[in-house]
Amino acid sequence: MEIIDTVAAASSSSGEPWLVYLQFIVAGLLVGGTWSAYQAGNKILTIILALCAASAFAGAVFWMAGVLN
Repeated sequence: MEIIDTVAAASSSSGEPWLVYLQFIVAGLLVGGTWSAYQAGNKILTIILALCAASAFAGAVFWMAGVLN
């Protein structure tokens, strides 16, 4: 719980909503890279990119929640 409070405090102090949009864009690009790696049959790269995409998406959602508060 302490980590979430720290992240929320850091994100609400920045007040930059465009960074949330940028992080969603990065997550979308990572999803596209994941799909391309999957179609190419590269399983290791698919897993790595999927984890990065999920992390970027989760970070954007948590950051958005902090900005909106």
